[in-house]
Amino acid sequence: MSQQPTVAQPASAMALTPADVWRIIRKRLWLIIACFVVFGLGGTAAIVAWWYLWPSYTAEGVIEMEPGQAQALELTRGYQDQIPVQLFQPYVESQVRAILSPRSLAAALEALKGQQTLYPGPTPYATYELGEDLQVIHIPDTQNIVVTLTGSDKTQVRDIVREVLAQYRDQLQTGRQQTDAYRQQELRAERDDLSRQLNDLGRKLASYRDESAVIVADERGGEHLAALNALVRQLTVTQVELAAARADWTQFQELQTQAEETKDLSAVLMAFPEIMEAMRRDPTITPLATMSARLNQELVSLEQRFGPQHETVRRIKVMAQASANDLEARQNEVEGQLTQQQAAVLKNQYDSARATEAELQTRVSEARAAALSAAKLTASYRAREDEYRRVQDLLNVVEDGLARMRIGSAMAQPNVRPHWPEIPLEPSEPRVVLYSLAAVLFSLLLGIGLSLLIELMDTRLRTPTQVIRQVGVPMLARVPDLTEDERLSLDTNLALVSHTAPHSLLAESFRQLRTHLLFASDQPIRSLLVTSPNPGDGKSTVATNLAIAMARTGERVLLVEANFRRPILSRVFDVPDAIGLSNVLVGLNSISEAVQATAIENLDVLVGGPPPPSPAGLVGCDTMRQLVDEEVKAYDRVIVDGAPMLVVADNHLITPMLDGVIMVFRAGQNTRGMAQRAVQQVLTLRGTIFGAVLNRVRATKGGYFRESFQAYYDYSGARPDGLTVAAAPAGPTDRDRDEDETEHTHTT
Repeated sequence: MSQQPTVAQPASAMALTPADVWRIIRKRLWLIIACFVVFGLGGTAAIVAWWYLWPSYTAEGVIEMEPGQAQALELTRGYQDQIPVQLFQPYVESQVRAILSPRSLAAALEALKGQQTLYPGPTPYATYELGEDLQVIHIPDTQNIVVTLTGSDKTQVRDIVREVLAQYRDQLQTGRQQTDAYRQQELRAERDDLSRQLNDLGRKLASYRDESAVIVADERGGEHLAALNALVRQLTVTQVELAAARADWTQFQELQTQAEETKDLSAVLMAFPEIMEAMRRDPTITPLATMSARLNQELVSLEQRFGPQHETVRRIKVMAQASANDLEARQNEVEGQLTQQQAAVLKNQYDSARATEAELQTRVSEARAAALSAAKLTASYRAREDEYRRVQDLLNVVEDGLARMRIGSAMAQPNVRPHWPEIPLEPSEPRVVLYSLAAVLFSLLLGIGLSLLIELMDTRLRTPTQVIRQVGVPMLARVPDLTEDERLSLDTNLALVSHTAPHSLLAESFRQLRTHLLFASDQPIRSLLVTSPNPGDGKSTVATNLAIAMARTGERVLLVEANFRRPILSRVFDVPDAIGLSNVLVGLNSISEAVQATAIENLDVLVGGPPPPSPAGLVGCDTMRQLVDEEVKAYDRVIVDGAPMLVVADNHLITPMLDGVIMVFRAGQNTRGMAQRAVQQVLTLRGTIFGAVLNRVRATKGGYFRESFQAYYDYSGARPDGLTVAAAPAGPTDRDRDEDETEHTHTT
């Protein structure tokens, strides 16, 4: 047996290529044309009739919001020359709502009462309808508000829009006058109240000034403040001097204590160089220092001259030592005196600075109290004076605003400028060209969409492309329906068409099946099973014609009927059915006794024989396997006509015994799900699928066989009268057999 090939996974039914879409369009062209006629041409005719009989007209008016002082008075009451940008948009939106207010619309309908019929009567319902139909839109980045109305009477829509604009302008002016009057009344009351407050504050301020002598207090407050500032500056200087004196005195005490402990005043002298300077200026130390230096110099000169042991040298040495002792004693005495004097000076400076600081602090406190008293008196007066000025400023603002409002009310004009609508000349609805194009485009899209929807919802297999993409098996051949070939009679026996009408296109399709089968496997195919998902798919027709096509090439072919439930080969080839496959499998007859020759050269047939009680078990026995092995050796090809794959389980055991399977699908009958389940069963049984045959294919707008018939006959040169052959008397037609199979119901 050949190695099982890999079967491609079924493609999605929704994955359509442009070629598929074009084929569907050609196939469903009648539906697209019908949609075009009904919706495209019919819609266009309806639009034209609408344009002639019931046109709609649109009247358009424009309200221009005047920029500048008028709007400034409305929004800011005269305190700005122009409207701020952030206020203009809300203001325009409020005017849009004012135009659509029920009050304005009701007033417009009341003014047009008896002159228009589009909105009869100023009733709430008519007002609501007008508000729904009236379009009021502010054009962005402009000062314009567009008011439009669409209706069947062009004069009435013009009049309604005009009246709506007029009522809006009048009500805007009336509302502004009422608002100005109310605001003026409020400002007058506010002015009177501020005047009373100002008079009271003036009297209180004068009384306080007279009682407290605020002007003198103010001058004295300046003097107190200047004195306070001078004392504060002196206190700051004194505090700095006190800090320095305290530091010097503390340092001196610490160094003096250290000198008393170490008997060394060098640290004190280094810290206070003025002591050393005073010692250098002392009149008693300088002669002693000069004499000591002279004796030491003379001693050095005599030692160099007479030597250290000379009497004069020793006497001068004694004198030099005595002079040095006197100098040291005097220096110590002077250092003690100067140290005590320095201590007294530092202590005196420290005490003087402390006393000065205490005195200045007392004076600063007294000066601060005096300045604070004067400042409080002045601040109280300034506060009263500021309150008086504030009330006076408010009174001036109110009086100025009241004057501006009186002037503005006298010159008040609406800050809008309406542009009145004209009578529309052309209908606004319908737009014939646009709507007609839309209707045509919609009809074409609807037709194409319905075509694609019908095609996608139809799961029946109709074309070889669907078999390849949706079932996932290769196509071996497609067999056209008998009715598609007008050169064959309708009573032609399809089971023997390859023999009775060898030059027909149907016979050619079986020869193509034979040729494609030679290349369906890498190894020679000796035995194969022909089956289908359901009864009536034409598997027996394919099996017999394939056997005939192979026999006509000179190969010895054995056609085995493994369908015990509905045998048919005995009638097709007009042979007895008393002895058949069932007799061989149960051991009643040998294979040589059961095989029968047919009228077709090189073709033998093994009919089913008497129906056994258990066909599935009988077909799957070891005897069947041995029979297949023996016949494969005796014949070039062994073709088994099996039972339907999805109806009974007869093929389940015989499938692994053969080289492979040919699956026959009936176009327009087998669904995608049936075909996939049948293929999956073969794969589950570890069988090999060589490919599929699509039987009874009908010619479609997509192009199957419609042109192939004429092209084939023109190329082959076959004559029409030579193709019409009567059916064999003993063999039923494929149409009769399909009907018989369909009427009978099987269970697995």
